[in-house]
Amino acid sequence: MRIEIVVFDGFDELDVFGPFEVLSMAGFDVGLVAVERPGLVTSMRGVRLQVPEVLSQADGVIVPGGGWLDRAPEGAWAQAQHGVLPARLAALAPTARWMASVCTGALVLAAAGLLTGRRATTNRNAYDELRAYDVTVLDERVVDDGDRVTAGALSAGLDLGLWLTERELGAATADRVAASIEYRVAHR
Repeated sequence: MRIEIVVFDGFDELDVFGPFEVLSMAGFDVGLVAVERPGLVTSMRGVRLQVPEVLSQADGVIVPGGGWLDRAPEGAWAQAQHGVLPARLAALAPTARWMASVCTGALVLAAAGLLTGRRATTNRNAYDELRAYDVTVLDERVVDDGDRVTAGALSAGLDLGLWLTERELGAATADRVAASIEYRVAHR
């Protein structure tokens, strides 16, 4: 199973590397991918990555947050305003098994029209904005709505990775990964 985690200038590091660590340890083929073209991507705190691939036809896609709450010139909010990432997500959604988000990445999914009429979560400080997209917002670390799975702020990305691992590979694999990273699973 191929899982692509989208990275863009201004992404939040923990939103990306939390699920990346968990899903990689579980044995998934996980790649960090750019939105439009391969190249250098810089996180919100200055981590620089050379990203060789572009978002394509994956089984699962994860969208991180970063920069939404302060309307940063780079980050999730800027990606939603630019429109390319939401359009790509909308185009890929019909053939992906699922699309997921961490933190304010849910607002990018919402901007793509992928959460309308659904249950979801995001950073608590963005609940009202997510509701404006006709989303039923739940105060949970992970909300599974079938082919859309959203996680709350920052460290909830670890929970997302473990949730997806359990969903796809079973509880024993998720428990093994949680034990190896010494993480108590919050969703049980």
